[in-house]
Amino acid sequence: MKLSLAAELAVRGALVLAQQHGKGPITLAEVCELRDMSREYLAKVFGLLSRAELVTPIRGKNGGYVLARDPKDISLMDIFEAVEGPQYLNFCVHDPPQCDQVETCKVHRMWVDLQEIFEERLRSTTLADCV
Repeated sequence: MKLSLAAELAVRGALVLAQQHGKGPITLAEVCELRDMSREYLAKVFGLLSRAELVTPIRGKNGGYVLARDPKDISLMDIFEAVEGPQYLNFCVHDPPQCDQVETCKVHRMWVDLQEIFEERLRSTTLADCV
């Protein structure tokens, strides 16, 4: 499994907002400058994060973006799912499974276990943990 560029930028951008949490809005230009990112692409990614109610756009002269919740209340899984949708390691662990051999497959249990570890780790790791 490989995360998309959008997911990577979403995490990097959200981390900047987490570092600035409580200090007011930060502009996209500032986020991009701090993390060397494309402003056009980050604007699209922040649009997805805004629709998922993870970031809040602030309009006006002193506008920008802020986190919609405390960094300790936003998990990495929240961010990934806002940009990518549900995350699955492979077809075997989709819900519903996309494999017709689930009942007889010798490695199915391993994939399920790995999916559970993957999900638990991303759900239990917050932006606050990463700052």
